[in-house]
Amino acid sequence: MEPQQADQQSRQLAFDFAGNSADGFSLWREQHQARVRRLGAALGYPLGENCEIELRSGLILRGMLFLDGEDLFLSAERGSAVLRVGQVNFFVGEVASCVRID
Repeated sequence: MEPQQADQQSRQLAFDFAGNSADGFSLWREQHQARVRRLGAALGYPLGENCEIELRSGLILRGMLFLDGEDLFLSAERGSAVLRVGQVNFFVGEVASCVRID
C-alpha cells in the first residue's frame, strides 16, 4: 500500500468516527441514565422524579430528586450517597421520608 493510500484511509476512519460520535454519546447518556435509575431503585429512592422529602431535621423539600455529584462510574453506595433537591444537598441517612409526587 502506498503512503498516500494509507493517509487517505486513516483520514476516512477519523471522519467516520467523528460522524458517529453524536450517536455514541446519545447511547452512553441513555445507558448512564438507566444506571442512575437502577442505583436509585437499589437505594430505594425515585431519582429523577418529583418528590417530597422530609429530612430528620424537619426540613421539607419538594422538587426533582437527583443523585448529587454524579460521577461517570456511579460509585455512590447506600451509606455514602448524597442526594439533591433544588440547591439542597443531603445524605441518604438524613431522610426521614420520601414520597413521589405524580
